[in-house]
Amino acid sequence: MLDDKGNTAPYMLYAYTRIRSIARTANVSEAKLTEAAQTGNFTLQHPKELKLAMCLLKLPEVILRAMEMLMLHGICEYMYEVAATFTEFYDKCYCVQKDPKTGEILSIDMNRLLLCEATASTLAACFNILGIKPVERM
Repeated sequence: MLDDKGNTAPYMLYAYTRIRSIARTANVSEAKLTEAAQTGNFTLQHPKELKLAMCLLKLPEVILRAMEMLMLHGICEYMYEVAATFTEFYDKCYCVQKDPKTGEILSIDMNRLLLCEATASTLAACFNILGIKPVERM
């Protein structure tokens, strides 16, 4: 149950904190993310971006199913799916590009950063339903 790999609470908490750290690493404030989201110029082009977005869109359906069946394990399974899909996305799609020598930030892909934020918000909503308080740092 306390394994930090696979479909466990520590793994989900780790995934959440890792996602939250991306914007911190990029030095992008929550206000700047909100401003970028409100512009409405949000495009997804890479197949992994689209796959993650489609996964996130399942949240209302997952919640309704859990309510109808009175079984919360579906939310846990969905969280694992989100975390796994995010990992696929993050492995292929750079959100923040840094200079390999200096570590200086070269570019920030705001669309991908917003997708990260949406993923973190989705996981946070699931944690809230399950009565688990997520942590911002581990």
